[in-house]
Amino acid sequence: MAPPLNIIIINSKNNEEFNDKHRRLIAKIAPICIAYNFHLTLVNFQINNSALNFAKEIAPATSIGSGGEKLITLAEKGRLQMTNLPITNNFGKLIICTSKPNQKKIVDINQIAKLSKEIKIALIFGTDDQRNKNINRLLDSSVYHCDVSKKNIKLEVDTEIGAITTIIHKIRTT
Repeated sequence: MAPPLNIIIINSKNNEEFNDKHRRLIAKIAPICIAYNFHLTLVNFQINNSALNFAKEIAPATSIGSGGEKLITLAEKGRLQMTNLPITNNFGKLIICTSKPNQKKIVDINQIAKLSKEIKIALIFGTDDQRNKNINRLLDSSVYHCDVSKKNIKLEVDTEIGAITTIIHKIRTT
């Protein structure tokens, strides 16, 4: 059996309150996590609730993911969690998904997919917009950086997650 896969979404704006943009993003990502068997971790989102209570609280406010039901399902399965920076190594090998990769750490998405069959990995999203001391430390401590476009093209986070998870799922299941 392949190790778990983790999607980590970082809110790099440390003092930003949880807002509608965050709610919509999380609602879009939850069905992807269910479809491809990923765990979802939200980092620095100022959420002071359990994963299940949080999911139940925001689910009625969205029509995405079967009216938020996919987010509740993710939480019920224990695949939704919240934390703050710094990120521990409990999530596996840290791989930054970015349009601005460190050239010395670049790895192809196909290599990540093959690696994910052997070890636990954490795909980290949300490091491109605001770079602060904590984000810079995370970028430095990560093992690899992956630009799914291979052209330094910035994609919306949900688009990037959809592309990366689809490629990984396809390779893991073949």
